[in-house]
Amino acid sequence: MKIQETEWGYVEWQHIHEENNPRQSMNIGRTVILPGKHQVEHVHYGQEQLVYILSGEGIYVIDGERKRCSQGAMLYMEAGSTHETINDTDEPICELLVSNPVSGAREISMREMKGMDSSGKNALYAAVESLRGPLIEPLNLPLTIFDSDWQVVLQTPHFPAFCKKHCDPEKHPETCACMESCTFSEDTACIETVCPMNLRIYSVPIIHEDMCIGVVRGGFILLTGSRMEEHEGLYDMPESAALSIKKLLGEIANNIVNYCVFDDARRELETKENAIISSRKHGAMLEQNLQIAQDTVTNLKINHHFLFNTLNCMASMALQDGSERLYSGIIDLADLFRYTMKTDCRFVAFERELAYLNNYLNLQKLRYRKGLSLTYDLNDALMGVAVPFNFLQPIAENAFIHGFGRNVKERRLVLRAWVEDGRAHIIISNNGAVMNPITLNRVNRSLTSGSGHGLSLIYSKLAAAFGKDFTMTLLSGKEETSVAVNIPARAVKEEPHD
Repeated sequence: MKIQETEWGYVEWQHIHEENNPRQSMNIGRTVILPGKHQVEHVHYGQEQLVYILSGEGIYVIDGERKRCSQGAMLYMEAGSTHETINDTDEPICELLVSNPVSGAREISMREMKGMDSSGKNALYAAVESLRGPLIEPLNLPLTIFDSDWQVVLQTPHFPAFCKKHCDPEKHPETCACMESCTFSEDTACIETVCPMNLRIYSVPIIHEDMCIGVVRGGFILLTGSRMEEHEGLYDMPESAALSIKKLLGEIANNIVNYCVFDDARRELETKENAIISSRKHGAMLEQNLQIAQDTVTNLKINHHFLFNTLNCMASMALQDGSERLYSGIIDLADLFRYTMKTDCRFVAFERELAYLNNYLNLQKLRYRKGLSLTYDLNDALMGVAVPFNFLQPIAENAFIHGFGRNVKERRLVLRAWVEDGRAHIIISNNGAVMNPITLNRVNRSLTSGSGHGLSLIYSKLAAAFGKDFTMTLLSGKEETSVAVNIPARAVKEEPHD
């Protein structure tokens, strides 16, 4: 039996699972919380717990719910729960503690990984951006992911208040010892270090194709026996919880590696498939595809006629009822449909893209009314410039989806565009959520991933249209976020309007 002394009492461990034994996972012990002591609020990272009170009573706060529990009470806390216990009596609280590590970092399916195109160091950035939402953020775990040059790829905001008070790795990484680089020897699965403030740090390498492409670093926990006077209010972490955190960090690293492996295989498969497709020039197949395309176009035209006839009827009804705003909205919607159905247009004049954007923004004005202001600063020389079909509106739509949060009451969208030295400069700005430098760097680097989502779609469209002769960059200041596009200013031939 192993006894672990803590600031609030002690744990008599009857069984602690062996870290490298896959046949064991459970930890069992007897917990004693001394009179007048307090288990400060802490998170059960990567472990579920069952507590049975053998004797005594006290106040238990689980996920914000506060209640008094006494002998015979049984409490279950799932992984990720917050927990706090206060012994406000003159008797110790004795508990039976059963702790079981669980896989908090779930495996990401191939469907979720599909579509990301990356190479080299960008593979790490694309992987982190793809896994951030479904895997990393739900853990609420304080961690930092570095690339092979020790540049921060991702840093979560969940560092303990103790860390923020003494060195604040988020705002002052250059002065925080926890942000310093380390060297991994061959076959090193995890490096355990202790920071100057006696907190335990775990660094797990991300190994892909026998190379360390990055590091997942987390922990920031106080283990028993390391307490200093400055640690007042910091929770003594049991060894079982420390093992769970190490396991979570390892799972995150493994998921990133799995993403990179899958992406390598996918790109290789795509190359082979493209080679096969390019070699198939049989006339029968082309004829069959042509017939299918002709049938599809015919069906689309029939459906389009029905759609426009219906919208025209609705517009007439709106006028008859005296609802001019509804009439204008229906006309804008009809123009949106009419423009997007021109699938044969690869390039259009900027003037036509601008008209399409206006139709979309008019519909948004119907929704937000005076809560949305639009500003245009445009150069007439830009109106005849050739731009990719349907690339402006998705950028503006991205501002409404990701920029303007629920708390933004006065939404502002600004479009600035001009021609200079044979180049067209287009900037769309919004006053929604701004990004810190780490997030901005990650999002900019993930634009080239070809994920099929959001702004990466626009980047792919620009790359298909201009090759390498363009730039697309996200900028974020104190009050606004912008998407800046720079393309060649080439004239477009006028195409007949429908």
